[in-house]
Amino acid sequence: MTDDFRASAPPPGPPRPYHFPQVTRQTLPNGLKILVAENHSAPLVAVRALVGSGADHDTQQLAGLASMTAELLDEGAGFRDAIRLAEDLGLLGASLGAGTDWDASYISIDVLSKMFAPAIEIFTDVVRRPALPDSALERVRSERLMELLQQREEPAAIAGKRFSNLLYGAGTYGNSIIGNPGSVSRLTIDDVRRFYQQNFVPNNTAMIIAGDVVASRVVADIARLFGDWKRAAAPERPAITPAPIEKSRVYLIDRPNAVQSEIRVGHIGVPRSTEDYFPLTVMNALLGGVFNSRINLNLRQRHGYTYGARSVFAFRRQAGPFVVSAPVRNEVTLESVTEVLIELRRIRTGDIEPRELEDTKNYLAGVFPATVQSSSDIAGRILDMELYDLPHDYFDRYREKIAAVSADDVAHVAQKYIDPDRALIVIVGNAAQVREPLGTLGFPLEDLDVDGNVLPVA
Repeated sequence: MTDDFRASAPPPGPPRPYHFPQVTRQTLPNGLKILVAENHSAPLVAVRALVGSGADHDTQQLAGLASMTAELLDEGAGFRDAIRLAEDLGLLGASLGAGTDWDASYISIDVLSKMFAPAIEIFTDVVRRPALPDSALERVRSERLMELLQQREEPAAIAGKRFSNLLYGAGTYGNSIIGNPGSVSRLTIDDVRRFYQQNFVPNNTAMIIAGDVVASRVVADIARLFGDWKRAAAPERPAITPAPIEKSRVYLIDRPNAVQSEIRVGHIGVPRSTEDYFPLTVMNALLGGVFNSRINLNLRQRHGYTYGARSVFAFRRQAGPFVVSAPVRNEVTLESVTEVLIELRRIRTGDIEPRELEDTKNYLAGVFPATVQSSSDIAGRILDMELYDLPHDYFDRYREKIAAVSADDVAHVAQKYIDPDRALIVIVGNAAQVREPLGTLGFPLEDLDVDGNVLPVA
């Protein structure tokens, strides 16, 4: 017996059949949508309330308001104060959460199916009757201001904030989801309650339930608990206002004691609704979206500049950013930026090996079933379907769509959506070490302080 069979990896077998659970859908007269998927693989239930207003509804003056509102939802609801709420959830073994991203606000509860009935009663109070106490606001405000203060010392946080602000300005997507010290300091409990009243309305909400339940019974329960919730005017979605980038520019934020530079290179991306979503997903996985992607292999494996580099299209309701990020040693900052730009130009040429493309598509298709196994996974996927108005058979056809992407498709979307000659290049690092080398890139260079103010030329 020889070891010849070990010389190469076995070819991948055909993917196992996968079918996304059937989703029962109903819309109540008040506009509330109900989506239920039965999953009896475990005695668990995941419930999600999707409220279609997120941090995109924040203003420059009140940045952080949406996330502050979500953070206060578990500070008491109905007849329960915060302590009683936590105790009652604990007795049920239930996990309650709330949060916000750019597109929406979320309330979640995960519980054993045998405890679903009392848990959904509590959940209803949190969604419909939160206390939103002033005392809790002051505590959460204090914690958030401390978090923001800490972020001023974190190069990665500085780079991310400055990149977003330079790309989108002071409007939607240009702020931070958690706000800034000025906006957080001026938020009042009246602001929080007003945001809740205007946005947490049934015709702006979807209830998603996945797990060990009977769909017809759950629909009846939700109708009973939420049917008398009064609808209101649906909030309008603000438009993003990105500034055009005429030519690539370098922005340098000095951190004199930094031993490495945080790099951000990118520009405006595309909304989640783009017809090119699947080619873009494959293209970005090739470029920088997975560990074995080109950018990571270049900067980490080939040159040893970093422990990790990645690229991402932030698919949102409106066009989020495309950005490459990497922490690198100060002395190789120029070289790292140069290699990133080389990879951005290379992916546009169609220089793609058939094996490279197939390996990437096989990886994306292979990991997909692992992301739709648990009730929580399924609830999250249904949430995506509802939030981004995806077809009902979207996840059944996901692997098929990935497999259909060709090398020409990859080159097409790379040429269409990636432009290294019109990109923002943000560097947070030791300016004394990196400014002069970066000047050889041939792009205009501006020095900024940590708040984004332009500094005079030294």
